[in-house]
Amino acid sequence: MKKLIAILILTVFSIAGFSQVEPDEYQQGGFCSFDGQFFPVEKGMSITLGGTCGFIIKDFRLGAYFDGMSKTARITGTDSNQYSLRQSHGGLYLAYPFFNDHNFHLVTDIKVGYGASMIINSTTRKGEDKVGFVAIVPSAAVEYSITDILKISLGINYQFHIKVKTPERYKQSVLNAPGVYLALTLGLF
Repeated sequence: MKKLIAILILTVFSIAGFSQVEPDEYQQGGFCSFDGQFFPVEKGMSITLGGTCGFIIKDFRLGAYFDGMSKTARITGTDSNQYSLRQSHGGLYLAYPFFNDHNFHLVTDIKVGYGASMIINSTTRKGEDKVGFVAIVPSAAVEYSITDILKISLGINYQFHIKVKTPERYKQSVLNAPGVYLALTLGLF
């Protein structure tokens, strides 16, 4: 898994190298994106909402993101009890669109950030066993340019959560899962 993460990070940075701006082609802009992600957590489905804002230099997108669960996910703890799980994370966002001159094109991106997950006690309704993690979320999507400033994309991703501290009553690995997402992006492309 560590080799796969290293390959994904090197791929994104090599894409950034190919997207360098030529002196006579200087282009810049900004963007803001709103997205919803769906991924399995044990036997249920998690819905995560978030957003990304940043800069566009030539076609390369560089920004910051934040994603958080919009509702709790039901999991079975290590003590065989049922718990509600919450998680959120944010950090650096890197993306590059391929064949951007066409209305339909491919976009690859990666999110690298820090976050926290915790379980919610069903009796007291308070968060317990809160731990931090490093999140790495590579993805690929098909993006459609609706207008010059509005794009919509549908894609797949995989969430890697690398533990900073191991939780006591649940396995944080339940958050490592493939998912799909839908994003709406406004910007000066």
